Amino acid sequence: MTPHGTARGPAPLGIAVVGCGRWGANHVRVAADTAGVRLVGVVDADPEQRHQAGQSHGVPAWSTLEQALEDRRVEAVIVATPAGTHAELVRRALLAGRHVLVEKPAAMSVADASEMVRIAAGAGRQLSAGHTFLYAQPVRNIASWLRDVGPSRPWLARSERLGGRRRADCSVLWNFGPHDVSLLLHLLGEPVVEVAARGHRFPGSGRLDTVTVDLGFASGARGEIYLGWRHPGAKRSLRLLGEDWALRYRHGHLDGQDVLTLTGRPEDAVLGSGCLRDERNALGGYVEPLHRQLEEFASACRTGTPTVTGPEHLLAITSVLEAAEYSAALGGLPYRIASAAVSSEDRPSFTAFATTWPRT
Repeated sequence: MTPHGTARGPAPLGIAVVGCGRWGANHVRVAADTAGVRLVGVVDADPEQRHQAGQSHGVPAWSTLEQALEDRRVEAVIVATPAGTHAELVRRALLAGRHVLVEKPAAMSVADASEMVRIAAGAGRQLSAGHTFLYAQPVRNIASWLRDVGPSRPWLARSERLGGRRRADCSVLWNFGPHDVSLLLHLLGEPVVEVAARGHRFPGSGRLDTVTVDLGFASGARGEIYLGWRHPGAKRSLRLLGEDWALRYRHGHLDGQDVLTLTGRPEDAVLGSGCLRDERNALGGYVEPLHRQLEEFASACRTGTPTVTGPEHLLAITSVLEAAEYSAALGGLPYRIASAAVSSEDRPSFTAFATTWPRT
């Protein structure tokens, strides 16, 4: 008890960040400066990267995950390594009794995602995927408006993510796609039951460079996602259409600022809400989504309440992406996803084809 007789709050969550590269360095920075969290150490196979990260924050710098797991202060790990390494690192951390926040794509197969979820549940540990866009203030405003004020449900959602650095470890579907699938699942609040995708490789490329994904939701709403490495400048756009309204969100469109526009009839029903106001903090900017994500993860580890990007969300995203990859490999053949709305006789097995068709 404190001198005033009030109970102390929970101790800060001890975290180790695994992977100190381009994006992992952001996790290190945020973990060192987020309420309720204590950066215990960093892990990276590259001596220079781990030394720089550890020295900058005055914490141990380990070369392997096992070294970090030997430190009892490490209660949770953030995995920010190349996509193909996620499944094994997450598995080892969970089996060692640690909570895990893993960067997107959390897993690159439904089999791996299912194993992660099973181990986390058996160990009583939190498992969460890194989807920072769900923690961005404009997206939170949109979600609140759709839930509390919107005159009707969306019947079409279109997301574009174009322009960026080509990744050597995964295709544009698995690098960009998790963002957009996560957004649409979160905003529409219902499962995807059908996926069809077409992709293209540029000359000399071994992986998909552009992908168009069509999604069928349980209610009959549709989703369209267009992804591509090559584009004159980055474009991040989301459109939602309802019966008599249209909403458009452009990330970093105007002088680096987000732009959100809403039109429709009747105007008082659509535009009269304060849910979409551009509410910023006292410093004139949004709270960094990465901070919000880590705060929610730390709270989940202490309370046992999953984050919005917890096991169910992680598994749903992986299911959609694997179905899209399968569809693209077969030239756009629609693929049904197992869900509560699909009878057991019609449910396909993802693991059955996981090793029989070419990865894109």
